[in-house]
Amino acid sequence: MSALTTSISHYAKARLRRSLKAGQVGYAGLRDSLKQARHVLICVIRDEGHRMEFFLQYYRDLGVEHFICIDNGSGDGTAELLSGMEDVSLLSATGSYKAARFGNDWINAVMNRLCQEKWVLYVDADEFLVYPHCDTRSISQLTAYMESVGARSLRSVMIDMYSRNPVSENICEPGRNPLEVCSLFDRSGYESHFDRNSRTIWIKGGVRGRVYFRGRIWDGPALNKIPLIYVSGERLYLKSSHQVWPLALNLGEMRGAVGITSALLHFKFLSSFLNKVADPANRSEHTAEYTMYSSPEDARNFVYTDTGTFSHWKDLADSGLIQGEGWQFWRSASDSEVQQQTLLSQEKAAPPAQGGTVIVGEAQASR
Repeated sequence: MSALTTSISHYAKARLRRSLKAGQVGYAGLRDSLKQARHVLICVIRDEGHRMEFFLQYYRDLGVEHFICIDNGSGDGTAELLSGMEDVSLLSATGSYKAARFGNDWINAVMNRLCQEKWVLYVDADEFLVYPHCDTRSISQLTAYMESVGARSLRSVMIDMYSRNPVSENICEPGRNPLEVCSLFDRSGYESHFDRNSRTIWIKGGVRGRVYFRGRIWDGPALNKIPLIYVSGERLYLKSSHQVWPLALNLGEMRGAVGITSALLHFKFLSSFLNKVADPANRSEHTAEYTMYSSPEDARNFVYTDTGTFSHWKDLADSGLIQGEGWQFWRSASDSEVQQQTLLSQEKAAPPAQGGTVIVGEAQASR
């Protein structure tokens, strides 16, 4: 079976599963304010109350107008925390997270039902989007540029963050910026492979590839994601947010002079993660990869010769992990603007009219 045939098969299965699992989603917490929002973040959560305060504020500061949080049975007060927020639609999802393809089936159902003609940012509660000039340019300015160059998706690489301390000491209190706890990242050691048929650039490596999958990097987790897409018509995430349908969205093509890619700072290695990997019920809801992290080697030191410290998006750009630094200076004119300017130029260049006739290009119009 060819890769293209496989991708079409994945699409058909994703479409079927979306229909089958749509009934597991409850919409009682849907807010009317979602209708006016153009930039919407969507995520699946369970017992993430300790993360949500900083997570929401980070993306509000970036310009996200509404949040759709699909809660899969939290018991830590997450639902109570979010239910009073006007810019949060708190939906519910019953059933197995793993059986819903790690929440993808719920995401696809909700996104296609509620987010038509909107920009959707699909991330987890421990992921933070970084793109060139994100400190001074909002997500609406980014998508305006993307629209001007014909882009409908943004490619991203997931960067695992860590510290010099054992994971058990990476304590991040509620409301605290996790970057204050884990500010280190691998500046190199990433490998990519372009699958022409599925139009997907697969990326692996980073600290997990270096530490947990040493010598077999391609057995490790995929680090490529398509977190930001414009929803117009049917859109389906096929493999988490690593691959999306239509396949053309996987390339994040831009017709302008400056193409942009982004990163997701991933804060997996906080102390709270140890509780998750130690919980058999939680491990059963995730991939087999989770067993790799249940090792007693908590004192493992992730630091190596090419460890970098993140303080600014330029740290990623300088390492070649994101690109598009000049996008804020570039503007792409629309076809109508080009035609209008062309006509004006032709009118200015035309010779003086004789006999009451105005010459415009090759056409003549009598006064």
